Amino acid sequence: MISTDTRIFTGTLVAALATVGVCDVAFGLTLQLQPLIMDARGIPAWLIGVNTAAGAMGVLTAGPVLPRLIAAWGARRVAFISILVIVGCLAAMALLPPPWWWFGFRFFLGAAIGSLFTVSETWVLTVATDANRGRLMGIYTSMLSVTFAVGPTILPFTGIEGLLPWLICIGFVAAGLVPLALVSIQDASGEGEHGSILHVLRRAPMLFACIAAATIFDSVIISFFSIFAQRNGIALASASSMLAAGIVSGVVCFYPLGMWADRWSKNGVVLLCALTTVLSCLLLPIAITSPFIWPLVVVIFNGAFGVYVVALAIIGDVFKGKDMVAASATVAAMWGLGGIIGPPIAGTVIDTFSINAFPLVLAGFYALLLLGLLAQGGRVARTA
Repeated sequence: MISTDTRIFTGTLVAALATVGVCDVAFGLTLQLQPLIMDARGIPAWLIGVNTAAGAMGVLTAGPVLPRLIAAWGARRVAFISILVIVGCLAAMALLPPPWWWFGFRFFLGAAIGSLFTVSETWVLTVATDANRGRLMGIYTSMLSVTFAVGPTILPFTGIEGLLPWLICIGFVAAGLVPLALVSIQDASGEGEHGSILHVLRRAPMLFACIAAATIFDSVIISFFSIFAQRNGIALASASSMLAAGIVSGVVCFYPLGMWADRWSKNGVVLLCALTTVLSCLLLPIAITSPFIWPLVVVIFNGAFGVYVVALAIIGDVFKGKDMVAASATVAAMWGLGGIIGPPIAGTVIDTFSINAFPLVLAGFYALLLLGLLAQGGRVARTA
């Protein structure tokens, strides 16, 4: 007979992984679909970046109020509402043309997606222990890699015109309601003194800088890599497949990275991943037209998101209870901040210096992170 604790542990993981997974399919698809539609209509890169930043602003705006909403309504109800908002925004964007109508819907879409990621991440951190936190976050981010990679692989079959890609997104998101209705879930406990985003930011600023670097990388590479590849003579189908290969490679790499961090040093793994990201991004202009681009994209993605995987595990080491909820909400806010900073900067640099400046933007953000970590003695955060 299965114990109650085991049932709740399993149910919480299932709810977190399944709910965020189906929505991540839609997230990965739309994050690439929207810039491609705008580019096809002749909309300039800086305006594509601003549209991406509108979603990030929604994430950033929702972050500070999420701890109170979760405390008042419960995480399950917040997840239900978030899924319904996502479905509504996707339907509206499918029917109304870019760019002006899309800004408002992209804002609310970002707020709802950020809320869903916050809830699922909090669920995983709540059931994790000090001995397995890195590995569980490796499993969590591996699920995100698989589901996020599905989106770019859909576009070569559906194209970017018409309602079909949008309807596929809506179908995946609506499926996220099923696990929420069927399993037992353990929410974060009420322990912890603060539950404030400002408190957790003051406690571990470089930890959230690691999150911000990954979010900048994510929004910039998804928004502009396909454009970068196409302008260097790569077909859309190949560019989408390269993105998918990089994203889905986390399935193989994130769990070993988490295990390595558990057994060796979380700080050391973060530093090595950041350094790998800088060096590999600088090779992109040389490798883009060669077969070497495929393994290089895999290395870039795993270096960049390896920082994120281990940073999530460190959150569980540093924060508990209400502070853990606030820290997860801060992660969502960092996704918003990273999205606001990254795409407009990248778009402006691309408009000024050409698309081949795109790899330098990616490398530059991680170079700044490395400098900050080294200035702090190589430590991401003080553990509890």
